[in-house]
Amino acid sequence: MSTKAMNSQQSSIGKKMKLGVFTLLHEANSFALEKCDQKLFSEGRWARGLDSAKTYQGSNTGLGAVLSFLESHPEWEATFFRQASSTPGGDITDECFSELRDELVADITSGAWDALYLCLHGAATVEGGRSAELEVLRAIRAVFPDVPIGASFDMHANLAPEIAQLVTIAVGYKTHPHIDMRNVTAKVLRLLVSTVRGDIRPTGAIVKLPLLLPSANMRTTDGPMREVVSYAALVEQQEGALDITVFGGFPYSDCTMSGACCMVFTDNDLALAYRLGCKVGGKLWSTKEQFFVPLPSTNQALQRIANASRYPIAIADNGDNPDSGGIADTPSQLRAILEAGLAIPTAFCFLFDPKLVQRCHEAGVGARFRAKLGARLTAQYGPPVEREVEVVRLIEDCSFYNEGPQANKAKASYGPTAVVKCGNVEIVIVTIRHAVTDPGFYRVNGIDFSKIKLLAVKAKNHFRAAFSSVFADIIAVDEPGPAAYDFTTLKFAHTPGQLYPMNPAATFSPGVEN
Repeated sequence: MSTKAMNSQQSSIGKKMKLGVFTLLHEANSFALEKCDQKLFSEGRWARGLDSAKTYQGSNTGLGAVLSFLESHPEWEATFFRQASSTPGGDITDECFSELRDELVADITSGAWDALYLCLHGAATVEGGRSAELEVLRAIRAVFPDVPIGASFDMHANLAPEIAQLVTIAVGYKTHPHIDMRNVTAKVLRLLVSTVRGDIRPTGAIVKLPLLLPSANMRTTDGPMREVVSYAALVEQQEGALDITVFGGFPYSDCTMSGACCMVFTDNDLALAYRLGCKVGGKLWSTKEQFFVPLPSTNQALQRIANASRYPIAIADNGDNPDSGGIADTPSQLRAILEAGLAIPTAFCFLFDPKLVQRCHEAGVGARFRAKLGARLTAQYGPPVEREVEVVRLIEDCSFYNEGPQANKAKASYGPTAVVKCGNVEIVIVTIRHAVTDPGFYRVNGIDFSKIKLLAVKAKNHFRAAFSSVFADIIAVDEPGPAAYDFTTLKFAHTPGQLYPMNPAATFSPGVEN
């Protein structure tokens, strides 16, 4: 019996279609200090079941889209398997990943499914340079070779070509900052339902490029990625593809599948999918040099700020950005700001130091003491900054629902926080390390941009989604850290060595499989 006929028979007897939902969102920086384990996931999301998923109701997230889908498709019901999401960190430990994978297989084999939806990142590297997503999909196919699988991926995914054959349909984010997570998942589900009905037969290809790209200049609001993504959308429309996604990849994941690629799905036309992947991949390759832009140091940025006529201004430390696996502990930017002795109100966001937060809470507002700021986790990026600080604000629980466009209405938590002051600089200290991308963080911690003229933030591009209209200028700077701009200095063990720019002679010939 055909899938379409089975669906019709099920509907006629009132039986609901069953959707299994699994989430694994982790972007692995293989050069981070600590591996990713269940503890790191628990600081982000480590949950199961519908009640847990409902906390994302109405949010601009993948789970938000699934819940909306269920409301508009009463003929479907969903079972929510593990929801594992963490702030970027080190490779997933083999033990943690094995438990995740085995739990998922047990969940899937416990029932019968009309379709599965997997909310994945694509750069969740496991110890040993393995792709977590690839191994999860292989494990599913080993027990359910024919169940339709839909997957969503982050724009910075490192994808193996085999994934296009393991999934039924997949779609990746088209925006950076990522503000289309809900829309992407909605598209996956729409195409998945069309597949189950028998209306389409998705066929996909992933074309890898011998290319590692920095993400500092990978925004889709401007620059080369905007040009490439716009071109891909035009080709998709003209050629009638189901979806075309350009993946910039994530260079800090030391994985056998690292690197940029183009993924194309068509309606039962593999040759077309591969041809369009080569075509759009060729466009990305032709713009590769534009992604490599020099970034100033904090000291150079401060010289530029000294002559500014409009405020406030933000300087974003790319090298210690938590969204790229940064540790929020490197001291060089804070040291430069304090030594500059700026006469303008400044905020520094943030340092990750739970013990210092506790010390501030025990001392109370108004207390003064000498503190070591930064370099708590490691001194490899410089010694700590030692200064006398004054405790000016204490927050028992820095939690809020995102107000900006990224993951809008999803809850963010940083635990207890403290704000200390050193001269004209207010420094926020947090208990839980997550990137700061939302105005809610500053509101809760009392950072007022009508009074602050300079913000130093450990961030990269996601920060811009909510703040591009707030600041007169946002200057990306590079300081020593786990996500420092020049990744060519890193000691890769698993990433293919023939990739550009490590191999300046690397070539890509559209139409010829690489």
